[in-house]
Amino acid sequence: MKTIDVFGVSNSNIASYIQREDVDSRFLEGLKRNKHIVVFGSSKQGKTALTNKHLKESDFVRVNCSPETEPIDIYKSILRQLKVEFEEEKTTNSSDEISSKIGLKAKVKIPFFADSEAQGEMALKGSSGEQSKYKHIEYNLALPQDISEILKSNNFTKRIILENFHYLEESAQQDMAFHLRVFEDYNILFIILGIWREKNRLAQFNGDLQDRLIEIPVEPWKREDFQKVVEVGENLLNVSFQDVFETIIDNSFDSIGVFQELCKECCLAAEVETTQEDRHFILQENLNTAIARKVEDYTGRHIRSLETFVEQKVKKTDEIPLYIAYYFVKYLFSLTSLNIEAGLKRPDILGGIQANHHRPSDVRSSDMSYFLHNLTATQIKKNIIPPLFDYDRSTRKLKVIDSTLYFFLKNIDKDELFEEFDKPAGI
Repeated sequence: MKTIDVFGVSNSNIASYIQREDVDSRFLEGLKRNKHIVVFGSSKQGKTALTNKHLKESDFVRVNCSPETEPIDIYKSILRQLKVEFEEEKTTNSSDEISSKIGLKAKVKIPFFADSEAQGEMALKGSSGEQSKYKHIEYNLALPQDISEILKSNNFTKRIILENFHYLEESAQQDMAFHLRVFEDYNILFIILGIWREKNRLAQFNGDLQDRLIEIPVEPWKREDFQKVVEVGENLLNVSFQDVFETIIDNSFDSIGVFQELCKECCLAAEVETTQEDRHFILQENLNTAIARKVEDYTGRHIRSLETFVEQKVKKTDEIPLYIAYYFVKYLFSLTSLNIEAGLKRPDILGGIQANHHRPSDVRSSDMSYFLHNLTATQIKKNIIPPLFDYDRSTRKLKVIDSTLYFFLKNIDKDELFEEFDKPAGI
């Protein structure tokens, strides 16, 4: 086998994939039940791999979300993939409350079968079997009930996978949370993949979804999980990681994505590109090369992301902005990896920012609320994809959700990097 097919991060199936009782079994159970499934966790932690492992392409329709995606875009993509023909028609409605509301209607081509009398006539004429006919019906493609009726008329039984649900604007996420309740009534079932780390994210938008979803966190990855992954890879490539396994674990920060990439790069550094005839031992020097390669891979993106994150446009005013994001990163860089992994409590973030701020008494609790509650949306608007941070309102903790950021922070000089950031004007 090829090393790149055994280890690494890929949209295709990786041969060293292992099934975990608390994740894979729960996912398979969810497929048997008439409920939506939400798979969540940090980036590169196995969400897409989970669906690829247990679903064939014929079992689902996949829609990739983006910051510009609205629910109607999701529904139109589904219909196009199913080759459902529709002709859009824009209409403008006016009312006392809404001066101009744009609705989007469409005439959809719906199949139906000829009635029994018509089928009898076809039989007399020598025709055989049921013949499909079509009629055009007007639907509103923005309404989940109308979409459900269209899908049901086409005998739709697949799952709908929404990739990167976290990219949607919060208003679109909220709309989808209400729409999912309608789809459930029609047994139109979704699998939602998102980068966040707390439970009940969708139930926060629509409490009626509580207990109506099957939520599957792909984290944490346990040490024995990593052991199983490496054992599968060792057998497939005829290599041994016994001399470097513990060090790879230490550098992976519980991220299966980082672990897989380091295993792959170790093999390539040892010139193991395919299965070996004789047992090949991976050495510390191979791991050193692998770490250097991944630092180089991750550095460019993370530096750009952090620089973009701390940037703040100055409005035309005499008052200097608070630059909360800038001081937050300064506080983050002062912490150890263990502190960051545990999650950052809101009071600690406030205290850490105030301790370094040029106007500490002006940094109020309300400023912290605005910063934290808009954290994900701000990153997406700044095109920081995937987002680096997420704030869990239920636990009041900020967490790193890009699993490669831990690895990056461990392997760079944080003080030197921070000095390279442009210092905001006026401080």
